[in-house]
Amino acid sequence: MQVRIFSTPLRGALIAIAFAFIGACADPVSEETLLRSRDMPQWFEDAKLGIFIHWGPASVPAYAYGPPLKPGELEQIMFGESSRKDLPYAEWYLNAMSYPDTETARHHAETYGDAPYTDFKPIYEQRVNEQWDPEAWADLFYEAGAKYVVLVTKHHDGYTLWPSEVTNPNRENWGSPRDMVGELATAVRARGMRFGTYYSTGLDWSFLMYNEGDRIQDIMRSAPSSQAYADYVYEQMAELVDRYHPDVLWADIGYPSKGRQGELFEYYFSKVPDGTVNDRWGPVDVLGQIANIPGATWVMKTLGRMMQSNQTSTMEDDPSRPGFKTAEYDSFSDIPPFKWEATRGLGGSFAFNTNETAADMLTGAELIDYVVDTVSKNGNVLINVGPDSYGQIPTMQQTPLLSLGNWLSVNGEAIYGTRPWIRYNNERGRDLRYTQTDEALYAIVIGEAADSITIESPAISWENIDVLGAEVVGVKEDAGFITVTIDRPLPGPAVVVRYNL
Repeated sequence: MQVRIFSTPLRGALIAIAFAFIGACADPVSEETLLRSRDMPQWFEDAKLGIFIHWGPASVPAYAYGPPLKPGELEQIMFGESSRKDLPYAEWYLNAMSYPDTETARHHAETYGDAPYTDFKPIYEQRVNEQWDPEAWADLFYEAGAKYVVLVTKHHDGYTLWPSEVTNPNRENWGSPRDMVGELATAVRARGMRFGTYYSTGLDWSFLMYNEGDRIQDIMRSAPSSQAYADYVYEQMAELVDRYHPDVLWADIGYPSKGRQGELFEYYFSKVPDGTVNDRWGPVDVLGQIANIPGATWVMKTLGRMMQSNQTSTMEDDPSRPGFKTAEYDSFSDIPPFKWEATRGLGGSFAFNTNETAADMLTGAELIDYVVDTVSKNGNVLINVGPDSYGQIPTMQQTPLLSLGNWLSVNGEAIYGTRPWIRYNNERGRDLRYTQTDEALYAIVIGEAADSITIESPAISWENIDVLGAEVVGVKEDAGFITVTIDRPLPGPAVVVRYNL
């Protein structure tokens, strides 16, 4: 199986370091509420596939420079061992354009002159009103086989995709007058999918943004630590809960240490009893305050490099972690004993990037392999789409999603509602992944099948064997292998053999 794995991007790496430096939140969550956050609702365990959406004013310039990060490259950038200036994330446009030495700044000057980022707001809103159709999005996500959708309601630029009654004190009317969150929630739920909200809790550049040259120090110091920001985040998150009852409450970068996190969790679970949260709630603003101490950033970078070279097993869990584990452009080498969610863009960016082409996207086969591998290891997949500023999802993004949907229409029973087996892959013979239910063990064989498939015997008691999408005409077991003959060849990228228990 060829699954492209990249280095964990900046937001995930930052929060991992924040947890390492800070043992406890200034506003702790009660043990009862923490345990509830880690208790996954059955719908989330069963769903397996969600759609992530990054969309906003940054979708107007739709620009990021450079190829996707290679394994380890992010750490080199963070810890000062790389000359690379730009990150390949179009949703970080406001940040990237603020550094005069970046390709993004040069692109902005050549294309827009000295126009401020706020000039993209009216352009974005006009285009959305002209062309965006939430029903079309919901149809696509349903056809892709998604069971839930998570919309970025506010990214680091601070722009809200709903008409919030909580006023931004720094930027007038810095939010959509159209309720894009509510419209999409209605369309998604009408098709039987769950709906979640992402909110950038740790960063908001309308409150604070440093651009003094040291990228990692600037980002840490840009995490607002004021009580005013903590109250703002709490009130907007509570507003999202009240208005939309999100099935997933997805935080990013961290959460303000003064933001009444425990109170927010208790309120959320009282309003959405079968809701769930992710794990990115550490007090990153405290880390930012530490970064203001002379010499502290150098110490943090040195310790960070040591952490990277001396990591303990990723299978070990932190009992103080809320929610499900988030792995961004990353995976696990085995089956972890906790629920997790893998997220990544179809290409190298989350928001739409005009520099990306179809060659930069996952193919349908790669996306299917990614889902199969993740589910076999106890994870869900939250695959991202980046619509353009008119609200159109490019064909090059739709193509792999629809390929996945077609595959799931035949083989979905080996994905939805399953659980990991005692191991996730084969020990010998042809490459495969395992999932199971109470009634069946599924061997998901990677690649195409001719009129026969030979795979390892899983050494279990089974009554008969089926191949999803084909008729079995013969089964032979010999020397630890099973050969299954079917009535016709099946196209790849993955063929499912079902052992009926």
